[in-house]
Amino acid sequence: MTDITEFDPSYFDLEIDNGIVVVKFQKEQFTEEDNLEQFGIELFSLVDQYQFRKVVLSLAPVQYVTSSVLGKLITLHRKLGRNEGQLVLCDIHKNLENVLTTSKLMTYFTTAKDMSAAKSAFK
Repeated sequence: MTDITEFDPSYFDLEIDNGIVVVKFQKEQFTEEDNLEQFGIELFSLVDQYQFRKVVLSLAPVQYVTSSVLGKLITLHRKLGRNEGQLVLCDIHKNLENVLTTSKLMTYFTTAKDMSAAKSAFK
């Protein structure tokens, strides 16, 4: 395992609380103009390189994402599942909630209203 203090992601901030890594997104929109490949590498490294098994994604500022970003979130969910981990999405903006509902992902992902509820969702 590599030292997480050396990790400097471009698209989100991190907090670690009792073994739970909290990913706080920084952007309102994730479009094809963003380096989504780099976004995925940074996100997946939390599981693959840093060995986190409890991940909260705080999506507070995010209002729009592309299908590529949704694919990255699904891949993260699967990576965690294969490693006996868990992913919880929280602070979901109404616009993003509509996208997740339309694509049937609100029931695929574990979701929570806010950070406190997200942290409580871990088994």
